[in-house]
Amino acid sequence: MAEEDDNKLPATVGLALVPKREEMIAEISALEPAYEDYLARIPKEKRQRIFNSLNRIRTGLHAVAPIMCLGAAKCPFIERCPIPERGPDHELKIGADSNYPIGQECILEKFFMQQKIIEYVEHLNVDPGNPVEMSIVNELALIDLYKNRSLMIMAVGDKSGQGRDFMRVDVIGFNEAGDRAETAKLHPAVDMLDKLEKRREKWLEKLMETRKSKADWLIKIGNPQSESKILAEIQGLRQAISQLETTEIRQIENGDNDELLLD
Repeated sequence: MAEEDDNKLPATVGLALVPKREEMIAEISALEPAYEDYLARIPKEKRQRIFNSLNRIRTGLHAVAPIMCLGAAKCPFIERCPIPERGPDHELKIGADSNYPIGQECILEKFFMQQKIIEYVEHLNVDPGNPVEMSIVNELALIDLYKNRSLMIMAVGDKSGQGRDFMRVDVIGFNEAGDRAETAKLHPAVDMLDKLEKRREKWLEKLMETRKSKADWLIKIGNPQSESKILAEIQGLRQAISQLETTEIRQIENGDNDELLLD
């Protein structure tokens, strides 16, 4: 009985009191009076729009990661957009601005991000109710989104049309005859792909570490049934990661097309 009473009391650290988990959540969730007054003043429709926006952000990065659609004239990836039609000679038919979700998430990246999250959850056997593993899944999907964006730059070229040959040429000055002095270097999109892939490997390792830590904890508390389940999950995760790596290697080896896509 004494132990139960002690659990209800805040823990003491030095001169400060550390609140219990329920108290901390309640404190963080509480709105300041100024915000309560603001929400009470604004129209009901606007208040609901704010709450809907927050709920979308809470459900995953697919709600905020995609670039915003600015219309065909300002889109850097219009050549890969599924909305405009193409004529007999494959020329783009842009059409009216009303055909595009201007001011909203890019429809191509939005669906790409959603699909990647679903694929990682299913392939890596992630529990959607586990916030730690879901944060890793979101990061993995975000990396794939950025990789896809880099690949599109390499496929159609950047704003100056460079990158399709993996190189970027910059003008560094002019000589006495007025001729340009140029320097060629690896395009930043190529370097970004390498960095993103290394980042993805680290997040996959983190996912492995979280499950291993969970298995180690179960060993300490003596729960052999749950321990065996976690160890089986770790083995399944190793196989899934191996399949992901094999799929990417196979796609690179068979990459004869001009358009580069992720797995």
